[in-house]
Amino acid sequence: MTRITTGALAALAAITATIGAVSPAMAASDPGKQACAAEARRLCPAEMKTLSRKKVEACMIARINDTSPQCHSAMLRIKAEREAVGTAPRKP
Repeated sequence: MTRITTGALAALAAITATIGAVSPAMAASDPGKQACAAEARRLCPAEMKTLSRKKVEACMIARINDTSPQCHSAMLRIKAEREAVGTAPRKP
């Protein structure tokens, strides 16, 4: 059985909030949000540990081609929102 720490739960809550969840019930009903949370844990474990929503978002956007179709579309929305306000991560 996997033990989930309080920090991991907080990071999971941050990523679900990042992709538009307004409540845990809504996140549970949206497979895309569930997919992104699981993928964030898999693709960006170091960023998840920081509990920084911006770092998790930046990592997920950088790894967008490694995500499922549901998560991919959610991350595209976030990327577009970031670009609209000028906070998109800079490319190296």
